[in-house]
Amino acid sequence: MLTGDFAGQLDIDPVLVAAPALALLAGTVLTLRLLPLAARIAERGAAGGRGLAAALAGWQISRRPLRGAGPVLLLVLATALGMLAIGQGASWDRSQDDQADFRAGAAVRVLAGRTPPLGQGGAYAAVPGVAAALPVGQSGLELSDGRPSSLIALDARRSAGSLLLRGDLVGGGADGPRGRAADGVLHAVAPDHGPLAGVQLPPGSDRLRLTAALRSLRALPPGPGQQSPGQQAAGRDTGPVPASLSVLVTDRHGIPYTVPLGPLAADGAPHTLSADLGAAAGAPAGRPAGPLRLTGLLVDTDQSPFSHRQRLTVTAVEAATGHGPARSLAAPAALAWKARITDESSSVGEPSGPRAGRSQVPDGGLLSQTYDTGARRDDWGAAVTTVRITAAHPARPPLAAVATEAYLRDSGSRTGSLVEVPVNGSPLKARIVRAVRALPGPADAPDTGGLLVDLGAVNEALSDRGALPLTATEWWLRPRPGASAEVVEALRARPDTDPGQVLVRDEIAGQLHDDPLGLGPQTALTAAAAVAVALAAVGFAVSAAGSVRERAREFAVLRALGAPRPQLARMIVAEQGVLIALALGVGAALGTVLTRAVVPLIVLTEQAGRPVPPVLVELPPGPVAALLAAVAAVPLLVVAAIGLRRGDPVRALRSQGVQ
Repeated sequence: MLTGDFAGQLDIDPVLVAAPALALLAGTVLTLRLLPLAARIAERGAAGGRGLAAALAGWQISRRPLRGAGPVLLLVLATALGMLAIGQGASWDRSQDDQADFRAGAAVRVLAGRTPPLGQGGAYAAVPGVAAALPVGQSGLELSDGRPSSLIALDARRSAGSLLLRGDLVGGGADGPRGRAADGVLHAVAPDHGPLAGVQLPPGSDRLRLTAALRSLRALPPGPGQQSPGQQAAGRDTGPVPASLSVLVTDRHGIPYTVPLGPLAADGAPHTLSADLGAAAGAPAGRPAGPLRLTGLLVDTDQSPFSHRQRLTVTAVEAATGHGPARSLAAPAALAWKARITDESSSVGEPSGPRAGRSQVPDGGLLSQTYDTGARRDDWGAAVTTVRITAAHPARPPLAAVATEAYLRDSGSRTGSLVEVPVNGSPLKARIVRAVRALPGPADAPDTGGLLVDLGAVNEALSDRGALPLTATEWWLRPRPGASAEVVEALRARPDTDPGQVLVRDEIAGQLHDDPLGLGPQTALTAAAAVAVALAAVGFAVSAAGSVRERAREFAVLRALGAPRPQLARMIVAEQGVLIALALGVGAALGTVLTRAVVPLIVLTEQAGRPVPPVLVELPPGPVAALLAAVAAVPLLVVAAIGLRRGDPVRALRSQGVQ
C-alpha cells in the first residue's frame, strides 16, 4: 500500500498493510468468544421445541461448542475477506467516477479555441449533439493572509444539469441524479433581475448600422492658471474633435463584447456607421450566442489643446441578417443610458479634464450624450478620452456567491457575510448565500478555497464600474444523452480547435480506471477472497464429514432405539446449519466493519494522495448476496449429502461391540 512521504516520494505505509490482517484477527477472536454464547442460545431454543432433531442438535452444540471452531473461522474469514474485496472494488470504481466528474466539472470542456470570443458560444452550441454550451470565467483571488483562492463564474441560469458535482458535497444525497445535484447551488447564485437592459437584436443578426451625428457645442476655456504648454504653443482652438465609435453587444450569457463602428467626424451631419458582427464572430465557423443585445457605446477621442463640449446623437439603429434587408430597431420604453469617463482617459479629475454629461433618449432616436473631450496637458505622449455609455438598470444587490468551506475558513467569513471580491482590478461586493464542501474546475484544490458566482451578474457589476469584463476562459458543454462521443469527435475535427484542448470526462474516467496503482490491491483482494472461499468450503466439508464419521456409532444407537432416519438427517442439517449461519452472520458483520474502516485508507489517487471528493464506501447488495450464497453453497451441499447418506447401523454397532 503506497502513500506519499514527507519528501513527496512514494513509500510503504505499514499501518495500511497491517490494518486488514489485524482487523480479521480481531474478528476471529470475537467469533471464538461468540461460539459458547451461540451454543447456549441454541440449547435453550432446542429445549423449548418439540422436535427430536432440534433438541439433539442443540444438545450437541452446547456439549462441545468449540468442535466446529475451525470450519466456522474459515467461513468467517472467507466471508469477511470477500466483502472487503467487493467493497474495495465497488468503492474504488465509484471513486474513479467521482474524481472524473470533479476534475472535469462537465461532460466536455473546451479549454481554448482559435475562434474569436464573440463567435465561440454559438459555434459550440451548434456542434451536433450539444444540448448546452456554457461559458466559464475564472479569476484568481488572494485572501488577506496571502492564501490563494479561486473564483469561478458561469451562466447559472442556463447551467442546470451541467455541473458534475456529487450531491453530498452540496448538502444533499450522494446518489442523486448525475448532473442534477448542483442545480440548487446554481439557483442560489442565479440573478432574478427581470427584463434585461439594452436593445435586443433580432436572432441571427450579423450586421448593425447606426446613424449618428457628432456636434461640437463650444470650446471650453482653460481654468485660471491651467493653460497647458500645448495651448500656449497653439494659441488658438484647433476645432471640433472627431471620435471613433465602438458598439457594445452582450450575448445571452451576459458577456459584453466590443465591436468597432468606425470614425465619426464632428461636423454635426448624420453619418451611417456599420459594425460587422459576423466578421467579429469569425463567421462562418464562429457565430454569436444570440440573441444579442445592444448595451452600450464607446466613444474614443484624441484630446486637443482645447477641451470641447460635444454632443453625440444616435438617431437610428438597424440590424441585418444574412443578405436580407435591414430591420429598424426601436428604443424600448424603459431604455435609459448612463455615461462615465473611463480610468484609462487622460487628465481625469483635472479642471480641464474630460467629463460626461447627462444621457438622454430623444424622441424617435436612441441616444443623446453630451461630454467634454478634455484638454491635453502635455506636448508628448498620447492623450485620449474614452466615454463609456451603457444601458442603465435598477440598483442591484451584492453578488450572490457560493463559497467552499475552505474559503470560509481561510477568509474568516460565514454564510450571510458580505465579502469583497476583486475581479479585473475592480472590487465587487458579494454576499455568501450558501456553503459547499468543494467546487469543481478551477476551485478544486482541497487546500484552497473557492467562490461560485453568476457570470452575467459579475459582468454587469464590472460594467457599472467601467472595468473590463470577465470573459470566458473555457466552455463547458452538456451533450444530449448518449451523444458525448459524437460531440467530442465533432469538436476535435474543427479546424479552429486543438484536439488536445478538448477535455472529456469519460476519457478521464477511463484513464483513472486503468490506473495500475489502483487495480493492484483490487486484483489481490479478489484473488485472496476466492482462495479463502475455496479453502473454507474444503475445510468445512472435511470437518463435517469427520464429525459425522466420528459420531456414526451414536447415530446407530439412535436408529436402534427407533429414531427415524429423516429426523437424524434433520439433526445433522440443523447442527451444521447453525454453525454456517453463525459464520455468515459474523463474517458479514466483520466484513462490513472492515470495509468501512479500511477502504477509505487504501483507495488513493495515482499520486498516492487522498482522492477529491472523498471516497464513499459502497457494498452493493447484489454481489454481497452472491458472495454469501457462494460461501454457504458447498457446506450446505456437503451437509445435505451427509444427511441423506444411508449408513448401516448393524455394522456400526458390531464395530462398537468389537472395540
